[in-house]
Amino acid sequence: MQVLRSGAGAFPPPWRPARPRAYALPVLAALAAVAATADVLAGGPLRHLDHWTFEDGLPAPTGAWHWFWRTVVNGGQHSLVAPAFGLVAAVVAWRRRSAWLLLRAGVWLACTEALVRGAQIFFARTPPHSERDALFDGDHLSYPSGHAANAAACLLVIAALAGARRGWTIAAHVLAAGVAVAVVTLGYHWPTDALAGWGIGALLACAGRILVPWGSAGDRRTSSGRNTPECPGSQPSSTH
Repeated sequence: MQVLRSGAGAFPPPWRPARPRAYALPVLAALAAVAATADVLAGGPLRHLDHWTFEDGLPAPTGAWHWFWRTVVNGGQHSLVAPAFGLVAAVVAWRRRSAWLLLRAGVWLACTEALVRGAQIFFARTPPHSERDALFDGDHLSYPSGHAANAAACLLVIAALAGARRGWTIAAHVLAAGVAVAVVTLGYHWPTDALAGWGIGALLACAGRILVPWGSAGDRRTSSGRNTPECPGSQPSSTH
């Protein structure tokens, strides 16, 4: 008696477990955000690393190295990535004839900005150029890094919403990480600011997957027709 196999026969598997790598990004991002926050509040080794990084002062704002990172850091500039996200969302919504998608994209973007700015106002950390490191100190907005958070959140969701291929998705991850490095290299933020910003931004990108459908068909499905929950940046199991 021949047994029909899933994929080749008429009986698809009733349940398919999610691939472990689908959870890699949110788990790593959560660990980064929680570890950085706990360490900064406790004055742990990461915060000591912050001080060691700028022990000899801020980097000189001159030279090709400086201007290279000044270019990279624009990948997290809210006035650039937010309109880019809005444009991509508008194009995708128009193609799908879905005003509801555009509305959800707008809600996600507004909530992202509110959460990041709210965290900055709450922690009120002084930046490196103040030559001191204090929390809950007036109007300072160093923790977490807004540039790092904006880059991780917006760039990853833009790539996902546009249905970007693997190469472009990897490029979005690299640029998001590059922005986190840039804000430290330029002396704008402490390393823990950048780490927490990247972690929060990546988590917000995963939340965007829940709120805003992405990919060419609005959602990704397995061969059995069930939705597969994946964060922006994870790759489908099939290759094209």
